[in-house]
Amino acid sequence: MVEAAGDRPVILINPDLTDKVSSQGQQSVRGRQERLDFADSFVPIYEFSNIYVSGTSYFPILGSIFKKSISAPWVAHQRRDLTNGDERYIPILCTEERPDGELIM
Repeated sequence: MVEAAGDRPVILINPDLTDKVSSQGQQSVRGRQERLDFADSFVPIYEFSNIYVSGTSYFPILGSIFKKSISAPWVAHQRRDLTNGDERYIPILCTEERPDGELIM
């Protein structure tokens, strides 16, 4: 499909191009490196990801990682609970590389 697009941009919405373990724990190695290289060839132009504690459900949200355009930096926000029960997301990090969620905890 990407080849059919030619020199036009290809947009993926909610892609999950990471390597997956097969159902019986035996990953087929045929074409594996090509799949990984293909996934690495994409450049994010917009992303918003919530940060959670690993191994839990999707609660509580600890913060977020955001990139608003191809030339914009990555911004990490940390959730702060206020005394009145509200919450705020405070920008705490701005970088050219996608930050690791561990940096905002």
